Amino acid sequence: MTKGRVIWITGLSGAGKTTLALAVSEALRAEGHPVVMLDGDELRDLLGAASVTRANHGREGRLALALKYARLCRMIADQGCTVVIATISLFQEVHAWNREHLPGYFEVYLKVPETELRRRDPKGIYRRFDAGEICDVAGLDLPVDEPQSPDWTAEFVEGRSAAQQAQALIAVLQQAI
Repeated sequence: MTKGRVIWITGLSGAGKTTLALAVSEALRAEGHPVVMLDGDELRDLLGAASVTRANHGREGRLALALKYARLCRMIADQGCTVVIATISLFQEVHAWNREHLPGYFEVYLKVPETELRRRDPKGIYRRFDAGEICDVAGLDLPVDEPQSPDWTAEFVEGRSAAQQAQALIAVLQQAI
């Protein structure tokens, strides 16, 4: 059986990870690749870690959850599928583990300035943080590790659509196959 690969899309909340993962998954499926798309928010809910508590959203809880995501990705990829995962999981330990253990690992980093993340704020996370309603927000009061050597970095460009970003990533992935 041919091993699959893992496309790990990371960035802060509101960076566009899920939007990009959906577009990339659709494009790969259209090319005939078996694809499983995983979303960090859905996985967090599935694994019972959705409630906003320090245990779930603090560094240790997030790190443990990210390593569970990585192991799940490995299990699916080992069955011959391409896994596209959208998750914050900004920890050097996770990135290092992924590079060592995940087949065909390809790391994508969506680097979006805080001002744009706050403007988008699709889940109200930044607004709720500013109001003092939540804490342990990745990139604000919870330090994160930017990827040291992502395979592809998408710097924010004003006016660049999600479709354009997906097309650019697909072109890079096609060369990497």
